[in-house]
Amino acid sequence: MNERCILVAEDDAPIRQALADTLTGAGYSVLTAEDGRRALELLLTREVDLALLDVNMPQLTGFQLLRIMERECPGIPSIILTAHGEENERVKGLELGADDYVVKPFSIAELLARIAAVLRRSPGRQRAAGVVRSFPGGVLDPATRSTTASDGRAISLSEKEFDLFRYLLTHPNRLITQEELLLRVWGISSGPGKTRTIPVTLTRLKEKIGPAAAACIENIRGRGYKWNEHA
Repeated sequence: MNERCILVAEDDAPIRQALADTLTGAGYSVLTAEDGRRALELLLTREVDLALLDVNMPQLTGFQLLRIMERECPGIPSIILTAHGEENERVKGLELGADDYVVKPFSIAELLARIAAVLRRSPGRQRAAGVVRSFPGGVLDPATRSTTASDGRAISLSEKEFDLFRYLLTHPNRLITQEELLLRVWGISSGPGKTRTIPVTLTRLKEKIGPAAAACIENIRGRGYKWNEHA
């Protein structure tokens, strides 16, 4: 079994189901999305090893998703599904960062071969695991999920405090909206009362990481937060 997760983003239900069945039969774990917005939600909240994207989807097109992936999750390889004879779609997809393309109608053997080839030559998601992040007064190690002060003292963070801190550290010097944090850290959509989750968790986090690091977290009122790396 491959134990690799593939996202199938395709608005045509019979094709989506056929692709899911085929990939599951080949040993992959499969996530499915009926439109571009659902695909984006899965890309931002689940561990995906490869995205199979139909070009023409409602909500967000495959091209729009490629642009967002380049910014938010560049380590995830992608293959676009294009219509027969649409050379401009293939070229545009590759220009936007797709690793390969498959033309409809396609054979199952060709699809599986192209998926395997892309996975072989792609590093996959550049996960934060294994990348130690330093901050004023200590270091955060995603591989061991530990946070240590400069004097060697362990800083005990809850699961969500750790995830929130890691997300801030790995996205420095840019505005991170409350909606983004809820989706990427908590895996939920924003809604009435839910945004209180962030300031409560952030207050506890600041108390634990010390004043020097806490000063790097900027609250941009009504918009979100920013980790100022060189504050």
